[in-house]
Amino acid sequence: MWNAPEQLDLEITGLAHDGRGVARLKGNDPVQGMAIFVSGGLPGQLVRVRMLRCRKSFWEGEAVAILRPAAEDVPPICPHYLQCGGCSLQTMPYSRQLHWKRVLAVDALSRIGGFDRGRLESLLDAVVPSPAVTCYRNKMEFAFAGGADTPMRLGLRRRNGRDVFAVPGCVLMPSVAQDMVAKACQLAAESGFAAYVPPSTRYERGDNARSRKSRARNPSGFWRFFILRRGLAGDRRRLRWWALCLTSPASDRQRMFLRAMGQALLAAFPLLAGFIHEERGAQDGLAQGERRSLVLGPDGDDNEHAARMVLPLSGRLFSLDVASFFQVNTGAAQRLARTVTSMLSPMKDDVRPAALLDLYCGVGAPGLLVSPAYKTVLGLELDARAVQFARDNASAQTLQHCRYAACDVAAQLAELAKVTSMASHVPLWPAMQLPCRVDVLLDPPRSGLAPQVLAAVQRLAPERILYISCNPSTLARDGKLLSETHTLVQLAAVDLFPHTPHLECVSLWQSR
Repeated sequence: MWNAPEQLDLEITGLAHDGRGVARLKGNDPVQGMAIFVSGGLPGQLVRVRMLRCRKSFWEGEAVAILRPAAEDVPPICPHYLQCGGCSLQTMPYSRQLHWKRVLAVDALSRIGGFDRGRLESLLDAVVPSPAVTCYRNKMEFAFAGGADTPMRLGLRRRNGRDVFAVPGCVLMPSVAQDMVAKACQLAAESGFAAYVPPSTRYERGDNARSRKSRARNPSGFWRFFILRRGLAGDRRRLRWWALCLTSPASDRQRMFLRAMGQALLAAFPLLAGFIHEERGAQDGLAQGERRSLVLGPDGDDNEHAARMVLPLSGRLFSLDVASFFQVNTGAAQRLARTVTSMLSPMKDDVRPAALLDLYCGVGAPGLLVSPAYKTVLGLELDARAVQFARDNASAQTLQHCRYAACDVAAQLAELAKVTSMASHVPLWPAMQLPCRVDVLLDPPRSGLAPQVLAAVQRLAPERILYISCNPSTLARDGKLLSETHTLVQLAAVDLFPHTPHLECVSLWQSR
């Protein structure tokens, strides 16, 4: 039952992991001390809050007016600040953003993981800042909306909603990228096809189970996402752009339109090195293709190699597919790489040959960066396309002791865990002189480690585990279980996402 008033004036005293401000109710009523998560509110501000939802243990609302700014507030750097769901911390000075990100990491590890707060604060120094705080992204995802009874729109999600609005002044991308987005939107509007509408998951004040079910929308529509990436082309001499258009499954007529659209974009923007079309049939809101139907090179002709791009990392060049994962902040990724290589430096006074298991290896980084310290490296990754690029990158860097397999990580680990010596009769593991020390490098998605993967890693009993995490909450959850067999000995944090609450954490765990 909804018990909250329509509006409240609240002082924001903390920050939640998703960037919302945290306020506490005062007074002597039964809800004294209740946490209220306020989108658009930041620590130190007094805000007028419109209540949205009431849960048993917390309430949710959005700031409709700032009655008193925080003492250190600065003007927003983006004209879309009040509308956009991204860059929610931009009215905080950057130094304060780094302070609160460190607080969020320590809070998650102590509250969820049960680690001693004092020790965490001694392990975690100041957050390593990003070299740039504007135009720092080498990848941007834009959503389509409209196109049926309303004008076509291509932009970002509105704060506290699923609506899409154009962001021509976005400070995360240079003007040439903004022009590409505007042109893509114009071309999509000419198609006559409507944008895809994902299932609704947002519920409003007064909703019950029946009304939530009746409010759910059936997914429909064609246009889904337009993705821009920036990197080096095959000549590796000049920064270029790639455009990837994601739609629902297409008819022959729609595929013909996509080809014409790609050719028009490539002709209009000489910096575009390729145009890729992928389709997704799943009824969700993920910007991830399931089937590739078109790759056009810079001249507008079919060219499957035009989906290949190159990004630098720690003095090396890594090839990848335009749809592959790679860190989106090129400058800050260099600092993250230095942090990883320093933590996984060779152990002192240990002359045993060392092997590295690189789990969720992607296209090979950062495992290849630390590979010189190991006799052999085995990378496991589900994405077969990424694994082929990992092999190519190892070969290009003349690292012949690095091997990669496209497989289910949990299943393969279970097989490896059955072999106590990691000997040569494990098909994927090359022969080596025993005894052998094994380290594990973990770089999972935001959801963290699958329980089966975590259990298999512990059964392998590695000497050291280096865990790279983009989500302190799932790191804390997994770390709580890792602490049963390993001790947290190093902890660092790097900011790859200025003006957002997101943070990259690197932790090193030593076998007990």
